[in-house]
Amino acid sequence: MASNSSFIDPKDLIEGDFFELAGLQNLSEQQKEELMARIIDSIQNRVALRIDDLLEDKDREAFHEVLQKEDSEAISKFLAERNIDVAKLVVEESLLQKNELLQMINAVKQGGENA
Repeated sequence: MASNSSFIDPKDLIEGDFFELAGLQNLSEQQKEELMARIIDSIQNRVALRIDDLLEDKDREAFHEVLQKEDSEAISKFLAERNIDVAKLVVEESLLQKNELLQMINAVKQGGENA
């Protein structure tokens, strides 16, 4: 599990429950749901930015047109044709987000212990 250092074991990062690793397991279910909604929104934004970075200039406008149609099949096809693996991006960004949040929480906890 998480220790007092800023290092987070990779296995814990991948498999561990975020709330336990962060020491937030005592939050109410409503608080957990609200926090998770914010985290998910952040991950979606991060994935969108990554997709935008991976698209060539000529494809960006076309992609925005496909997005406006709100056709998930067309969106998936468009990205697949450009070899953009959204599932992989979601996993990568989720792990990065989890790691960053846990490091921030650990830094705050350590700051409180050192005061």
